[in-house]
Amino acid sequence: MSFNKFQLEGCGFNFNLIHLLWLQDPIFKNNIRLDIPDTIQILQGQPHFWYYSVDSQIMRKSKTKLNLESILKDFVKDKNDNHEICAVWITKKDNQTEFEFLSQYLLCTLISQMNYETEGYLQKFIYPKSEKNEVIKCTWGNNLCYFEVFTNKYPIMMQKADIYQRAVTFETQNGPVEQSTLKGTQFCQRLELLCGLIMSHVINVTQNQKEITLMELIFKLSKKGQIYLIICSNLSTSNVPTKFSLPDFSITKKVTKELLNYPKAITLSDNSKCIVCDEEKNQIEFSKVKLKELIHYWESGSDHRSQIQSPKSHRLHAQLIKIDPTQLIPRVIKLMYPRMSLEEYQEFRNNTVFINQTISLCSYCFTKLYQSEAEKVKVIPRKHHRLLRTEIYDNEPIKYEPITPGKSKTSTYCSFLEHKMINSYINRRLKLTNIKKESFPMVNNSNSLFKTTQSSRIKVDI
Repeated sequence: MSFNKFQLEGCGFNFNLIHLLWLQDPIFKNNIRLDIPDTIQILQGQPHFWYYSVDSQIMRKSKTKLNLESILKDFVKDKNDNHEICAVWITKKDNQTEFEFLSQYLLCTLISQMNYETEGYLQKFIYPKSEKNEVIKCTWGNNLCYFEVFTNKYPIMMQKADIYQRAVTFETQNGPVEQSTLKGTQFCQRLELLCGLIMSHVINVTQNQKEITLMELIFKLSKKGQIYLIICSNLSTSNVPTKFSLPDFSITKKVTKELLNYPKAITLSDNSKCIVCDEEKNQIEFSKVKLKELIHYWESGSDHRSQIQSPKSHRLHAQLIKIDPTQLIPRVIKLMYPRMSLEEYQEFRNNTVFINQTISLCSYCFTKLYQSEAEKVKVIPRKHHRLLRTEIYDNEPIKYEPITPGKSKTSTYCSFLEHKMINSYINRRLKLTNIKKESFPMVNNSNSLFKTTQSSRIKVDI
């Protein structure tokens, strides 16, 4: 059997994947163990295929039971009940997939209004294990497996809430939904193994004609602890080189904002505006700087202060040039303290508490600040003094010579004899000229600035 023309790739509601999962594995002669809710394909107002699961075995209804009466018998228990959710009506138009949650009363109304042009998918609603409706989105690939949890904020059995207030999860972007990551090692491993079984089953059934490279699956944990595959929202194979695009989901247009009556989700932003350049950037790009560094940067003349520059004409007298006193205050401080005067600034700039305040700058302003400071620093080569003698005598100080790089030992010794230099520390030595003629033991000159390996010896006259 050829599956080359069998369309498995695409985004939205992938019904063809359920058909492949229903087929028996020709290699191992078995079926994949997977639970799915009752999913019915409606074509021309009549059920065309009906898949369901029994004891984790995917089954398909016979043609004798493919009628609207069987759907009402299996889905509906109370025709007048307008609170309990029993089914989801899914339609596809172009690239958009629309979801409509149905109570038992609304399902009876929908089936009674079906005509020859009605096409879509009817799926039984699975009640979650928790109090709130919750689904797990699994993004599976050859080298990745990522899980996301979509949880509704309202209890699924809440009487005061509308159907859409307590049922929507991934179907809309502005719904009362909380998104988080899946926790639990064993449960994640179980879902990852299930995704791998689906991939290998599709390869065996299609005889290597369809190899899944990336797919998005929506799972739900039922009250009995069973893992149900709700839909496959996105799928791509290695046979058809297509770009992986996000599915376009929405709820039915019959539901108005007044009926939903829930606040829009708050969009949290990690961006902040830089106080210097006034550009919005991510908080990760900000660094803290003290005000004293900004003041030093401002007063050094590195900042762009075009407002206080003198005019090009130098004929004007300096007293005729009027400058606003507040222009002498750094722009950052003016933004932080708009009412600060020049006198207050001159007073506070010497205040330790004030100048040690920290502000956050973006990466561009932070780099610009320290880069301009680094350009002012000029590296000046320093002459190193080499110690030529380690013994200190009373009447003969240590000789030093500035040694430039590249000198040989001979030239160093000659220059030492020709140019004797005495370091500034000689004035700090003990004055031994007025020592009385008494015998003293060996004394270490502890006031020497340089520690020598040998003791300082003093000549004493007896």
